[in-house]
Amino acid sequence: MLDEWIRKDTGEENKISLLNSKKGRLLLVIIICIGLLALLWPPVSKPDSSPTKVAQPLASQSLEGSLKHRLQTELAAILSQIEGAGTVEVSITLDSEGLKTYATNDRDERRQIEEGGRTTIEESSTRDLAVSSGNPLLLEEKMPEILGVLIVADGADDPQVKENLTNAASTLLDISPHRVRVMPREGGQ
Repeated sequence: MLDEWIRKDTGEENKISLLNSKKGRLLLVIIICIGLLALLWPPVSKPDSSPTKVAQPLASQSLEGSLKHRLQTELAAILSQIEGAGTVEVSITLDSEGLKTYATNDRDERRQIEEGGRTTIEESSTRDLAVSSGNPLLLEEKMPEILGVLIVADGADDPQVKENLTNAASTLLDISPHRVRVMPREGGQ
């Protein structure tokens, strides 16, 4: 069939077969090789572009410091309003700097190559941050865990004031009361 097609295309109607000529056999071998290569070449996997999560610590220590400072300042301001507390200072200990989870686009590719009797499998994975309006897409942000609170107050000598300060701090920060320590200020009241 190929022989007849080529003879008609070239306008040669002679009886010389294409398969008998050197040029014809070379053309046939090339066509067969291209066909085999197309059959054996592994398909490239399509990238998986569904967003997944990547957890990363908050950007810097300054974020932890500013959060910690803000919590301490707000808590001291509120606790100093409790009757009998007097001047209040607060120190908070945080477990970590928090955690931000960003969306990512993951692409996994797998290629299988067979050469001779040997099979080689190549796998590659790419993870890129998903970006929206030039900024990474933030999925969730977890605040750092509060390990403990130290409150130093002028009126902490009074057991009732001490209990009120402990209850207020544990309620405001949503921590158990055993993580709150209230101490009297030196030379207070």
